[in-house]
Amino acid sequence: MDQPVRVESGTDGTLDIALQGEIDFTNSSSAADAVQHAVAQGHPAAIRVNIEAVTFLDSSGIGVLIVAYKAAVAIGATYQVVGPRRAVYEQLRLTGLTDLFGIDPPAVKVP
Repeated sequence: MDQPVRVESGTDGTLDIALQGEIDFTNSSSAADAVQHAVAQGHPAAIRVNIEAVTFLDSSGIGVLIVAYKAAVAIGATYQVVGPRRAVYEQLRLTGLTDLFGIDPPAVKVP
């Protein structure tokens, strides 16, 4: 199974985290560990989590986003979650996290 998280440090001080596929109890622990390690190593000024390739997010997957948020707060970095699909956005909206994470709703596709 491919790793559900990819982490890259940008030259502008931003830590880019890309999550993909299903983020659930089977892989959320390793994803959270990867995020925490990258933040501890890089001390970025900003953390941006791209979730456009996430197809499913259970409560432990939401926990990965919270781990990243708490890591950002701990080092004084800005935090942003971008690119949710409609279903993932709705999950985060219902839990009240869209406001906390500054997530804009997905654009409505016009036929």
